This record gives sequence, structure tokens and C-alpha cells, in this order.
Amino acid sequence: MALIALVGASETLPDGSLRALVTVAGETLFERQAVRLADVGVTHIAVAVAAVPAELLATCDRIRRRGIKVTPVRTASDLVPLVEADDRIILVADGLRASGTHYAAIARPGSPAILVTGDTMLTQAFERIDATRRWGGLASISQPMVAELAGMPGEWDMMLTLLRLAVQAGARRLYCEPALFEQGEIAIVVDRPTAALIEQSSLQQVEYGGMGLGRSAIMMPVIRLAGPLLVKSPATARYLPYVTALLWLAVALLATSGLAAAGALVAVLGGLGLAAMRFLSAFRAESAAQDRARDVIRTFAWVLLAVFPWLLSLAGPGKEMPPFSEAALAPCLAATILLARVLYEDSGERRRFHWLLPDADEAWILLAPALLFGFAPLMFAVLPLLALLQTLLWLRLARRPEAR
Repeated sequence: MALIALVGASETLPDGSLRALVTVAGETLFERQAVRLADVGVTHIAVAVAAVPAELLATCDRIRRRGIKVTPVRTASDLVPLVEADDRIILVADGLRASGTHYAAIARPGSPAILVTGDTMLTQAFERIDATRRWGGLASISQPMVAELAGMPGEWDMMLTLLRLAVQAGARRLYCEPALFEQGEIAIVVDRPTAALIEQSSLQQVEYGGMGLGRSAIMMPVIRLAGPLLVKSPATARYLPYVTALLWLAVALLATSGLAAAGALVAVLGGLGLAAMRFLSAFRAESAAQDRARDVIRTFAWVLLAVFPWLLSLAGPGKEMPPFSEAALAPCLAATILLARVLYEDSGERRRFHWLLPDADEAWILLAPALLFGFAPLMFAVLPLLALLQTLLWLRLARRPEAR
């Protein structure tokens, strides 16, 4: 048994472009749907089309590069050869934007199911199911329904007819609250102003996750202010890893040239780049290569912190070993930050107060003025103790039971 999806991509906007290709936060609706479907186990997507413009072909090619098979279909007869007898088909409404939770619910094994919601002013863009319910944009059907539609004479709207067949067959109904449509968690994008509102709501609701005082208190708030600009163009996500990697290489080069303060300041910019990459991952379908690139850059930044005093010593005339207060305590600081990360990742669901933990961003932010004004040895001595204190405080607070 396999999971196959049938995604609508034939409805047009007033300006003549396809609704499925509207961009929300720099990513088309169709690409976001493909990612959600891949997350629940779909490996083959059939796209219900009336025409296949060049822009749709380019989008399909991008999806295929992520390892998902995409096949345009115009009628049920085109869909029948793609489906085996025991396959399940997930219907996705044209222009739908929904959360991964709803895709996972509709993809669970079992009999055919339909996501439904109340008939309110907020859900008028969805197909009516009965007097009090409307379609929530997702449904799970079986292969016999596709075969039945293929055998029906005349021309039928493939998506809506399959939905009606599921209703007539008594498919299970999974109810979702109309309030989710008010929050923008589920929506049908009928025009570009609606897409802009959904984008604004997504920026406000995105969860950053992760650990660290520097990132949580400084880096991410700054990135959030720039969020609307970052998500506007897909090119940002494409080129940001290269820019961030170059910034961290510049940190190493500046340190080996003796420009310690300049290197630390660029490291702060590099930290912003890593935070921006983490922020954009909430809006983009990341490939395995992109995920590895972020991990490699983050690891390189951590190693730079540990060896920063030795890099500075290379710029000296005698290439002498740096003072003990820097040479020994810089690795201690990096090790303490690594320990905090390991403890955080092993904490499972107990991840409260993550913003208390030390991180490399905090270290670089504090080191920059210390290197600029000449009290770096003192700062290298203080930072490991501060990082250890933060970790102990987090362990204490994270184990405290939540108030009931």
C-alpha cells in the first residue's frame, strides 16, 4: 500500500495566474503542500491541471529535486494508471495552506476520511459538505472511487467529484474548529491580499526553538524584525548559506591577521546569519544538503571560538603561544557551550527556560567589546564560569515541576 496525493492546481486568480503558484513567505503554495505531503509519507503527487504553464513546470522540477515524483493529470483516466488497488489517495484542495498536524491526521491508516469544519463566514471558500459542514481542504479516498469516476460518462470536476463520492460512501469526518481559519492556520488562498495576510500571520506565529541566551534574547528578535524582508524572495534562502559561510571564513582570516576585535564583530554578523538560516527553515522545505550546511557552519563557528586565541597568535611576529588565560579558557568556554547543548538535546520534552543556556552568540557578543577595549584575558576568564552558572541554573529550573 502506498500514499499518493492528488493536488488541485487548475484554479486561477483574477490576474490569470494559477492559485497554486501564489507565493506565501517566499514559497509557492504547491511547494509547501508537497513538503507537508512528503512529511506524512507521500512519494508520488498527481497534479490536477487544466493547463501546464512554464511556471508550474519549473515548480514541479523543484519538487522532483527533493525526491518526490510529480505527474500532471487532467482526468480521472489519467489518474487510474498511477494508483494500485490498495493505495490510498490524499486530496488537497487547490490553494490550500494547512499545518502538518492536519496532513498527519488525514494520512493515518484507516477508512476514507474527510477534514470538515463549520459553515461560517470564515470558511466560505471551502466546498459545502452538508447543511452545517464545509470541507476543510483535505480528504483521504480509496482507489475504487477513482475507478468509479473514470467510468462515469461526461466531464466532471475531478477533485470535487471524488470528494462527493467520499461523502456518499460515508467517509469518516475529522472536525477542525473554524477558529483555526481565523488564526490563519488553515486557509484557501483566493487572491494575493489573502496570501499577504497569511504571510503576516505566519511571521508572528513562527516558533524559533533551540537554545541559548544570545540567540533567544538578541539574535532572533533582530531577525524577526527583518523577517518580512527575509521571506519575500526564495533567493534569500538560496544564497544565505553562502553569505553566512563567507562571514565565518572572514572571522578566521581577520583573526590570523591580528584584527581580533574586527573578527569578533564579524562573528556577531555570522551569528545573525545562522539565526536567519534557522528562521527561514520554518518557511522553506530544506533539503538534506541545506540542513547539513547549517550544521557544518555552526560547528565551524564553535571551533573558531575554541581556537580563536591561537589564530590571533599566528599574526604575532614570533608566532608565540597566547597567554594561558586565553589559550586554556577559550576551549573551556567552547566545551561548556557544547555541554549545555548536549544536556539540552537530551532533555526530551523538558525544554523549558532554554533561553537561559549559554551559546556561542552570547560569547561573541561579550568578547567583541572586550577585544576592542583590551580586557580580553579577563573576559576569557569570566565567560566559562558564567556559562557554567547558566547551565546549572537551567538544570535547576528545568527540573522544577510546572505550576498547576
